Amino acid sequence: MVEGYRRGDTRSAGHDVSLIKFPRKKPHPLILSRAVAICVLAFAVAPSLRAQMDPFFTAINYPARKDSVMIMPLLDFQTARSGPNFFTEMGMVEYGVTSRWTVDYMAEGQKIFGLPATFGGQRFGTYFRLFPRDHLLNFTLYAEYEYLNRASLYKMEVSGFGGEDLVGSLSVARRSAAHTLEERAIMYHDWGRVNLTFNFISETGFENHENDFGYASGIFRQPKWMGTSMEKGAMGMPGMRAPSRLSFERLGYGLEMVGALGNDHHFGFVWHAEQQYLGPVFTYALSPRWSVRVEPAFGLSHVSDPVVLRLGAMYSIDHVASRLARVF
Repeated sequence: MVEGYRRGDTRSAGHDVSLIKFPRKKPHPLILSRAVAICVLAFAVAPSLRAQMDPFFTAINYPARKDSVMIMPLLDFQTARSGPNFFTEMGMVEYGVTSRWTVDYMAEGQKIFGLPATFGGQRFGTYFRLFPRDHLLNFTLYAEYEYLNRASLYKMEVSGFGGEDLVGSLSVARRSAAHTLEERAIMYHDWGRVNLTFNFISETGFENHENDFGYASGIFRQPKWMGTSMEKGAMGMPGMRAPSRLSFERLGYGLEMVGALGNDHHFGFVWHAEQQYLGPVFTYALSPRWSVRVEPAFGLSHVSDPVVLRLGAMYSIDHVASRLARVF
């Protein structure tokens, strides 16, 4: 395969029109920029009284706890639908400004076999919790400004029509930028340690003001023990004795499904022309601050990549402001 643009995804050049019978959607507006300020009012749900963590790779639910930082390196290996396989990587940092308002920053890149590693760009996001208490359905609105290039391949979400393999010139793609605002309407509920989450996703292009749609959903059973410092809402009770290093009490497990729902021209499921993925997700609490996660996701449609192996780690830091105050 020659170096290249993503193929089949209407967010990039080289769209496979034989799969789609309706108007082409906007190119994916991913952009590189210097100074980006986003002030977005978003509403996020209150966490349960017990500590929780956000276990999924695509779906979002719990906000970060007040004055805590989450640092997450994420690595994917993807078997391409056509052409060489590739790795994608994302570094994510979240900060709980208040107990109801979280901001995050992401930077990503990719390495296609036989081609040089490429910087994909940056994302800036925020969400704000609406209700101070838990409800039957908790609602969250999330907003993210994407400042990427068109060679970006990390599956933070999928939307619109077509796939995301690379054809054409990679050198051209990584110099091609576009602006996108991603919005999510998020719902979740906890039944004890079991969490059910659904995200409705819309990506709005700044150039043509058109929208691509997608979703992310999951069900997950939280580990019985996660220490007392996992600031997505610290699991475990104070003074609870830590289980052995290989205890099943440290293991969480569930199922995540993500996919596309068309665009402004045609909304809904068009299975042969939209990416759809399903896979089990597992987390393991190594310590009160460290946890790891893994998800082998499998493509369900003709334009999906066959397999995406997703790996990640999370490190939490509590009381960041007071720690910095002591230093300075």
